[in-house]
Amino acid sequence: MNRHLRKGFFFNAIGTYTNFLVQFLVQIILSRLLTPKEYGVVAIMSVFIIFFQVMIEAGLGPAIIQDKSLTNQSNRILYNFSAIFSLIFAIIFGFFGIVLSKIYGNPIYLSLTWIQAISVFFSGLNVVPTALLNKRKQFKAVNFSLVISNITASIVGVGFSFLGYGVYALIFSSITTAVVNFIFNHFFSGVSFILTFNFNPLKNVWKFSLNQYAFNFLNYFSRNSDNILIGKFMGASDLALYNKSYMLLMLPNALLINIITPVLQPVLSDYQDDITHIRKVYYEIVHILLLISIPLSVFLSTSSSQVILCLFGEQWKGAITPFLFLSTTVWCQVLIAPVGAIFQARNQSGRLLVTGFYSAIGLVFSIVLGVYLGTIDMLSICLTLGFIYSFLIHYYQLIKFALDGKFKLIIKEFYSPLMLAIIVYLSLKVEELVDPANIFFSLVIRASIFLVVSISFVCKSKDVTFILEFFKRN
Repeated sequence: MNRHLRKGFFFNAIGTYTNFLVQFLVQIILSRLLTPKEYGVVAIMSVFIIFFQVMIEAGLGPAIIQDKSLTNQSNRILYNFSAIFSLIFAIIFGFFGIVLSKIYGNPIYLSLTWIQAISVFFSGLNVVPTALLNKRKQFKAVNFSLVISNITASIVGVGFSFLGYGVYALIFSSITTAVVNFIFNHFFSGVSFILTFNFNPLKNVWKFSLNQYAFNFLNYFSRNSDNILIGKFMGASDLALYNKSYMLLMLPNALLINIITPVLQPVLSDYQDDITHIRKVYYEIVHILLLISIPLSVFLSTSSSQVILCLFGEQWKGAITPFLFLSTTVWCQVLIAPVGAIFQARNQSGRLLVTGFYSAIGLVFSIVLGVYLGTIDMLSICLTLGFIYSFLIHYYQLIKFALDGKFKLIIKEFYSPLMLAIIVYLSLKVEELVDPANIFFSLVIRASIFLVVSISFVCKSKDVTFILEFFKRN
């Protein structure tokens, strides 16, 4: 397992950070070429694209990874079914533009959904090839495909933006990502269609897949009802401002968790009955994530104006306050994200579904309350409380049922990260006394203080030995 974890972390890190750099630079460019309203139109449609992708995937990817009895012929049959589902839902998504144009009062969706249906179709086709590559632990191939597809899509998006295509530039970029990623994953996986149709492979993965699908469905609505309701009751511009702050909130999650989570289920599923081993490895990962995420939450929240204005410009200043509140929950996002992989590795997709149900209730309630209060600032406060509730639910369920542990043991992992966070907060408060007027220099100074304080704390504490031993062992 150690070799596979190390290999997975390494290639996922290369893929994740390369993609982040490319997409981040593109976002900075596009934020100055496109208006918040144009971003809002695409943000509304993106919410429903994710929904259709959840419907197509139907929990099939994790089920393929978990089921070690599937043969090559079984995989090809499942590939057949995924292609049929992909085509059906792509056509439905095309017609769904009629619904969107009625709900949001904008006829542009009538044409956009048919164009974006191409992306929906290829995303569905990509489910089985990607799952097979992860199951075989071919993390290098998976990340190579992601990097190439994102670089190509970025060139397309920026190019069409400079040509004045507006909203369509973002759509063409999204389509390029889906198509190129599928082409490479299809090639690397070697999977192909088969003329035989047999329902037995589908029956073999059905129970696990159904629970996973139901969880994804609940998670989708709990995570996207904010976009749906803001777009309907507050408008595209407010949605774009909120979406920017939420995107920044999820960046640390992507940079940390995209390295770890894709590796956990494929590797730990080989040890699904060894609770002690899985618990030990997971608690070690949690401690490292906390050392990064809790101080980072403090830095981002106290530097929200510098981050928003420096990266996106004055036209996005309405996103400063939402980001200030939401960024306090970076640590929640980082810790919640890998929970699903542990439930999957323990073959407890049913318990994952229960966890998702309780979490969704709290998150949807907080979103509805925030929308009712009428501003994206109030929505951000309500959602911040919802995220903390979601964290407590996830970890209660995980520790009690999947890891057979005690909650007080995981609390011990918070001690040194909290101490570091306090030192970071006090250091940044001192910096405010001499903070330069220039936004860029202010952000550079505050980021430097955050990094120096964090690295110094870790190096002078027992954490440095812990981290070095973990990576040496794993």
